[in-house]
Amino acid sequence: MSTPSVLRVLVLHNTDYASLPDDPAYASRADVANAAHGIAAALRRRGHHADVRGVDHPDLGHLLDDLARDRPDVVFNLCESLRGDSRHEIVVPSLLDLADVPYTGSGPFALGLALRKDRAKALLRDRGVPTPESTTIADGDVSACRLPFPLIVKPTREDASVGISSASVVHDRAALAAAVARVVGELRQPALVERYVDGREMYVSLLGNAPPEALPMHEIDFSHMPTGLPRIVSYSGKWDTSSAEYAGTLPVRCILDDDVRARVEAAARAAFEALGLTDYGRVDVRLAADHTPYVIDVNPNCDLSDGAGFSRAAGYGGLAYDALVERVCRIALVRHRHDHRNRTCAATPSVGEAAPDVGSLGARGADRPGRAVHAR
Repeated sequence: MSTPSVLRVLVLHNTDYASLPDDPAYASRADVANAAHGIAAALRRRGHHADVRGVDHPDLGHLLDDLARDRPDVVFNLCESLRGDSRHEIVVPSLLDLADVPYTGSGPFALGLALRKDRAKALLRDRGVPTPESTTIADGDVSACRLPFPLIVKPTREDASVGISSASVVHDRAALAAAVARVVGELRQPALVERYVDGREMYVSLLGNAPPEALPMHEIDFSHMPTGLPRIVSYSGKWDTSSAEYAGTLPVRCILDDDVRARVEAAARAAFEALGLTDYGRVDVRLAADHTPYVIDVNPNCDLSDGAGFSRAAGYGGLAYDALVERVCRIALVRHRHDHRNRTCAATPSVGEAAPDVGSLGARGADRPGRAVHAR
């Protein structure tokens, strides 16, 4: 079945932020509504029909009923949490899978895995993807941590730099204990303690599937960061436009030698595919002094707002924002048709059909190699 030239798209986003004004991550969560309306506007400018719908957990039954009565060609899924809990990011795509409704972006397994930074890193290490050494501390006791300083302490299940501040980079055990206590106590989740790589921070935006295309990269210019502050993109650096961190973390076009660029892109593709991402995503990389590209984060639901990092990367490659949004929809539709055919074929095998070689499939998968205030 061919893809219709004019698409009917439902842009879904979470609305739980509205009931959580005291949430320390309110700014990042609330920005999803702006992204949803911007995406719908882009689709309309391309001649498509696009509606925006906000949902939280009480709305899900009505959503499924409405999808059964009036099915869009594709759902543009921007639901990042429910009930203020990012662990529920997997719920909406799970329901869409059950309803067999095409949607953009990664499925529930990839979303859930990428959100758990500790588990994602374990898988990356198993696949041979370079990522800084780390350990996870759930109870605040840092006595067993043997990683060499400096270290950076992160929440295990947040994105958008939630829980990251200049105090997250630590140089001694007392500072480590304080940073871990903040994550465990204030964010109520285990802390990921990771070796801090002091190098260039670059973002690889990936578009498409099997394999994804690497768009031109951008990186963070730390040259205006105040003396004494670590060269990281903190929550303030992303969301507080009046902060010194915001002024000191300017996104710029990333220029690399061909060999280094190829190594960075290969590491990013390997991470994208190891975690099972689909359609689009962003991989954050720190380039060490020896040019080793260390994957520090994999973001399957990165910001697609006009002017944000992903759209900026597309623009570097000559792909305008409105065309980018449409392409994401069409990539998702192609993938959904392909997946649907594979499910149908698997359910009705031909007589004498050989079983797939799971080992070779796994090896092939292993070998194939921001959010922020819009401008970030």
